[in-house]
Amino acid sequence: MTATQSQRCRGVSLFHAGETLLAIVVRADASSEDKYNFLTPHSEPLQLGMNFYKAGEVIKNHAHLPREIRVGRVQEMIVIGHGRTRLKLYDDERQQIAETELSQGDIVLLTGGGHGFEILEDTKIVEVKQGPYDGHARDKVLF
Repeated sequence: MTATQSQRCRGVSLFHAGETLLAIVVRADASSEDKYNFLTPHSEPLQLGMNFYKAGEVIKNHAHLPREIRVGRVQEMIVIGHGRTRLKLYDDERQQIAETELSQGDIVLLTGGGHGFEILEDTKIVEVKQGPYDGHARDKVLF
């Protein structure tokens, strides 16, 4: 297992099992001198960027063009709204590789392998992933 800090952003950790990216953790206080920071490789189906703007800047009004995208694996992003939880990361063989604590404002993009959460105090988790959710039995395997 490799947990590395992002080269470009403070407060960002990347977790790998060999060559497989398992997760990117972005702490609530993450920062960078660079304005635009894409943290995922271009090959990932869900892209994670962290951008920093100065007061008074404007992001131009825009809409995204429709396009067909084929996704071969489900990824999910978790935002801790409040509370604390322990994230456990697993490789493709379902062996635990790492764990880290997440708290209010922290974000994790789960990209590969498996994962689980131990809730340490009352916690609100916001989850974003490709849909539609097809029910517990058809959407995931428990181990």
